[in-house]
Amino acid sequence: MPAWALFLLSGALVVAAGTVLSHYGDAIAARTGLGGVWVGAILVAAATSLPELSTNLYAVRQGHRSLAVGDLFGANMTNMLILALLDLSVRHGRVLTRVAINQALVGALAVALTAAAAAGVLAGERLSLGPLGWAPLLIVAGYVSGIRLVHVTRKNPLFQTEAEAKRAAREAPPLPRAVVGFVLAALVILAAARTLAASAADLAAQLGISSGFMGVTLLAVTTTMPELVTSGAAVRAGAYDLAVGNLLGSNCFNMAMLVALDLADGHGSLLAQVEPRLATSALIAILLMGQVLLDILHRAERRVWYLEPGPALLILTYAFGLYLTYESGQ
Repeated sequence: MPAWALFLLSGALVVAAGTVLSHYGDAIAARTGLGGVWVGAILVAAATSLPELSTNLYAVRQGHRSLAVGDLFGANMTNMLILALLDLSVRHGRVLTRVAINQALVGALAVALTAAAAAGVLAGERLSLGPLGWAPLLIVAGYVSGIRLVHVTRKNPLFQTEAEAKRAAREAPPLPRAVVGFVLAALVILAAARTLAASAADLAAQLGISSGFMGVTLLAVTTTMPELVTSGAAVRAGAYDLAVGNLLGSNCFNMAMLVALDLADGHGSLLAQVEPRLATSALIAILLMGQVLLDILHRAERRVWYLEPGPALLILTYAFGLYLTYESGQ
């Protein structure tokens, strides 16, 4: 079967199963109360990020390091593109001006973690700590402490209020059904992820582009589709904080995945062995998240020809970032 057909088929399976996995992961969290504590929130985030994690673990084990790291940086860019599209989809008002201002804390954490990853790419082997790079260790420590800090310093709970948690538990499917659905979806993802990683690398070779750029673009768009589905549903339901928190929180966890990828690689600092151009995509992701933070804090609503400048600028920055990432490797 051609590489493009394998990529489309395995990508469709990962997207569909990832959406189901996210649904049942939320149901398990609601039924068990796991999502109400910050440690549980990390575990739930890890479970519902299985599409990215499994695909990139397979990619690293197959020797496609730049593909895996490019996917994570590209996912951070794509999540901000999704946020811009969701912002434009709301006709009256804006998503980013109607969320709790404390969402900026999560965004700031995502910026800091992505900056550490970019520094890891730029520093190379000079600061490697044995079999692991220094950046992933710093990132995972920053992620755990940062999420805990955000949780305890917010006036409102990080993920759900008690009333919202009780309502979610009532509406969630029964726990046994949620567990079975979650496990089945996870098995589908694990089965499809290996093919997705391999076909993405093959397709990059056939198209004449680097595996890193393939990760930033097509693979990142594919693995972030579950976030688009779940965040889109949250916006339609008027749960703007849930949608924004999901996307910014996903960016934080994407960077925390680097320590797992570094361990799976086992050949020294992972970030030191990837294409240098990927630092460009990391910096563009930081720029995009910075724009989102400004929108959250500034809370301006102004339309030019029925178009909000904020999300429009995000889309233009994303497109320009792809161009810079491509050109920086030429």
